[in-house]
Amino acid sequence: MRTHEAFRTTARSVAVCAIALGLLAAGCSSASDSADSDGQTIDTTETGQAQLTYLLEPEGDPVAGGLLAFGLNAETDGWNASSNRWAASGYIVANTIFDPLAFYDKDASPQPYLAESFEHNDDYTVWTITLRDGPTFHDGTPVDADAIVQNLQAHQASILTSATMARIEPDGVRAVDPFTVEIQMVKPWASFPLLLTAQPGYVMAPSMLEDVETGTRNPVGSGPFTFESWRPNADLKVKKYADYWREGLPYLDNVEFTVFADVQTRGRALETGQMDAIETTDARQIEKYAAEAKAGQLQMYADDNAEQSETFIALNTKAPPFDDPLARQILAFGTNTQELSNAAYGGIFPPARGMFSEDSPYWIETEYPEYDLAKATELHERWKAEHNGEPLSFQANITPSPEIQLIAQTLQQQAAEAGVEVQLNAIDQATLVADAVSGNYEATGFILFGAPDPQREYVFFTDDPPGSILNITGNENDAIVEAIDAARSTEDRQAQIEAFHVVQQEMAEDLNFIWLVHNLSAIVFDNSVFGLADTSFPDGEPMLRTMTPFLTETYLVSES
Repeated sequence: MRTHEAFRTTARSVAVCAIALGLLAAGCSSASDSADSDGQTIDTTETGQAQLTYLLEPEGDPVAGGLLAFGLNAETDGWNASSNRWAASGYIVANTIFDPLAFYDKDASPQPYLAESFEHNDDYTVWTITLRDGPTFHDGTPVDADAIVQNLQAHQASILTSATMARIEPDGVRAVDPFTVEIQMVKPWASFPLLLTAQPGYVMAPSMLEDVETGTRNPVGSGPFTFESWRPNADLKVKKYADYWREGLPYLDNVEFTVFADVQTRGRALETGQMDAIETTDARQIEKYAAEAKAGQLQMYADDNAEQSETFIALNTKAPPFDDPLARQILAFGTNTQELSNAAYGGIFPPARGMFSEDSPYWIETEYPEYDLAKATELHERWKAEHNGEPLSFQANITPSPEIQLIAQTLQQQAAEAGVEVQLNAIDQATLVADAVSGNYEATGFILFGAPDPQREYVFFTDDPPGSILNITGNENDAIVEAIDAARSTEDRQAQIEAFHVVQQEMAEDLNFIWLVHNLSAIVFDNSVFGLADTSFPDGEPMLRTMTPFLTETYLVSES
């Protein structure tokens, strides 16, 4: 096993950059030819899916102690779950400091985690959260009903996350007794526990919430590790919480997270022993590490058999030119996603035509436009006829990295083939996010979606509640609102699936998103690391394997 001293001495190609908005995980990355690759190809299973998961079987019991060094894709702007936008990487950090009230089981259904149970009345208008007796925050105060009420009310008052709480009565959260919280809904909400797997379910100590000046930079939770220090865009350190409520856990003494925005640097940090584990969304790097993992040189797991995120261009439907459906149609028909997949991702990230891949139970064939340059050109001629001969032109926000700019230029050239003029606006990620949520843009890019249950993502594509800042395209569609409302009012899985069939059909017509590719993500780690890929609920039942792992049961062993 490498030592901490050894760590100290060793020292996508898309037109857009991924961002995080409130509830979902998304981080900046690129998948360019610049990533190291020897041209390995990924094995496929009998069903044709990529074979990307290679894990060693542990021998013996878990080992206590040690430091895990984890390389992250992106930084998060703070740790207050009600006011900060957590990147995907941010959830990995949050899982060490905080406990969520709920998380997904192996069937992707939300189950109690920090909470002991969830109960509802017959029509899902009242939910009761029962808490465990024992967990304490890192400041020594109890995780009680008053703390949960304070957390949920902070989200109700939040500019960022209040949209996710709109189904709760304004004064509908109350403590019944020290271990019971009752929540009154405006209308039935059968899928309420899904919310508690996301940011609103990550419980902060009241002392952190009340520390307006520095709380977001000094997180206090009830998780397996306590916060030590944070240097934004550099590193964050946590140490074992000796009084953690899950007896015998965590195994590790310390975890150090380091942000490596550059994919090659992050990969080299793993290969040279500076990092024990890294996350990656880079297609070439995933290909390279899959081959090495297959050869037993390291370990890796990916979301190749799960709901995946999508890279897409978001169009502002509230402002010219994309308030005109014709402009959106021109761009959709003129975007060659297969060419982009081949050139930028080596074909590893398949072209997307919606928010679900074809192997998803939610997927349905829609009338989303296939690439058709002749059709795009024809529609553009009509546009010019309606605009005094002026071509369609718009500004696309991108981040300034060379890889992103290179791919943005590729898509710019595709648009030019249909006569469309695209001006690329390179801005920093924080400004790109701020412009998106304020509607101060024409076109911008995202990596988003991929939650185990898409009901957790409705705020990104529907105006419910009206004016939600998370519905960044400003799209208004009553059919989508009604479908989502129907899905959230029942526990019938088939009814939920059928509701999302309606959502996909409507989105294919609205074209507020121009889909590019389905993404893959992977966690890659050293052969000395165990208990990272598979973790359990407090009762021992397995949790869903995700790209934002819990490190509660992770441990290190000596390599033979």
